[in-house]
Amino acid sequence: MATEISLGNRRADCQLHCGKRAEVQARPLPPAEVAGREAHADLWILDCRDAHRSQRLMVWNDSRFGTLLRWERPWQGFGVAKRPVFLNLELDLRTGHGTFVQVNRWVFDSRQATGTGQIHTACTLRFWMRYGLPPQEHVAVAL
Repeated sequence: MATEISLGNRRADCQLHCGKRAEVQARPLPPAEVAGREAHADLWILDCRDAHRSQRLMVWNDSRFGTLLRWERPWQGFGVAKRPVFLNLELDLRTGHGTFVQVNRWVFDSRQATGTGQIHTACTLRFWMRYGLPPQEHVAVAL
């Protein structure tokens, strides 16, 4: 994976083996910036480790509805995102282990975002990014 891919006067943070361009974001962006970056990126990876650690971002499995999420004080600008979004919940850069949520659908209001998703291990996403193997939903991941 290369980093900082130039795309004219813009750039994507990384080019994945499967040809997709990812924007990795560690802070909120205004809606106009999110929309502008989507012209040159295929997906978002949001660093939500602090929100998850502080329990502002909760993810749980429901027997009827699957994986649900609720994010208190979310990054409101991503309410306009049209590209796929992956939330980094707990990646440990030393070991490479961690958990991500691929957002299937979410709704933002003035104080929270709620939605559904699929849980993936860091290993699963790494295989997708490096070798093009599509991520599959993981069941029974303790959060």
